[in-house]
Amino acid sequence: MTDSATSVTVLDACGRAGVPVLLLSAPGMGKTSLVRALAASRGEACETVLGSIREPADFGGMPMVTDDGAILHPPAWARRLVAAQSGIAFLDELTTCPPAVQAAMLAVSLDRTVGDLALPEGVQIVAGANPPECAAGGYELDPPLANRFCHVAFAPSSEDWLTGMASGWTMPVSRAVAADAATKALRRGEVIGFLRVRPDLLDAMPDDPSSRGGAWPSRRTWTMLADTLPFVRGDDADAVHALTHGLVGEGAAIEFLSWREAMDLPTPVELIADPTLIDYAAERPDRVWAALSAVATWAASEGTKKAWTDAWGPLVAAAEHAGDVAGAVARSLAVSRPASASVPAAAKAFRPMLTAAGLPVAPAKDAEAA
Repeated sequence: MTDSATSVTVLDACGRAGVPVLLLSAPGMGKTSLVRALAASRGEACETVLGSIREPADFGGMPMVTDDGAILHPPAWARRLVAAQSGIAFLDELTTCPPAVQAAMLAVSLDRTVGDLALPEGVQIVAGANPPECAAGGYELDPPLANRFCHVAFAPSSEDWLTGMASGWTMPVSRAVAADAATKALRRGEVIGFLRVRPDLLDAMPDDPSSRGGAWPSRRTWTMLADTLPFVRGDDADAVHALTHGLVGEGAAIEFLSWREAMDLPTPVELIADPTLIDYAAERPDRVWAALSAVATWAASEGTKKAWTDAWGPLVAAAEHAGDVAGAVARSLAVSRPASASVPAAAKAFRPMLTAAGLPVAPAKDAEAA
């Protein structure tokens, strides 16, 4: 369960990462008010669409015949968001929607399209729902739809409510932060390192049908987690836990967070500056995986010849004692090679593999220049 301030932080972080959010709570807890207040704090519009009283055409578009042929004409709420170029599309009462309407909502949450209209990047998708047992004629979410949201169990405390009453329902301050390339790479490296250890959790849809309507681990949700974690502080335990549980489910979240806490990884920039920050001979392979993967991810995101060349330093340092791991990450790094860049001569341990892949390797006499 998350309080108002943590819920706002998760909503904000997911909005920055382009990840849809599903707010779950009993009726009357203030989901709609929270979302509208968030939009107002940004100076944006909030278009609330009650799925329980809508038809599939209200999300998939109304078929129309024009001089140019048949089109799917988008509803007014979507046209207003496109005109504004930003705002929140709040899909409320999701669990009271029949399956046909849920299927139409799938395109909105996944493809960000309404009929033939594409929603701008500045539009955030947020859904609201009561648990099926609390909703008249409630439905469990279909697994494909459930797996496209960060599930947030919204439970404002009595103190939240009393404070809101006294303050006129002012917006709680978001604790979300801006994310730099190094932090994004580090978080992605953490996800990669963990899944190297627990590959069985890469795709683990629950056997229980009711659990499939919640958060569970898939390639999609792990990617969403890697995208959103950089936007919350590493020491913001409440927000980190809410994001992780809301995307990959309780079991996978507990394992990942426990593993992550034990890793205490250096950032890619720190490791490139000093590859000896990790003792590759004594270190756990999963920690090496995570650290080197973060370096490769950072170099790819930077996209420069210098960053890509510098990224080979930690891989070279790891090659003697963690050759398998370094070799695998070297293949990933090689894929992002900028034009005209050559693998440094110091990376001679990887020469056979890279030469076989058709990648240029700097000759030995260029070692110092490289």
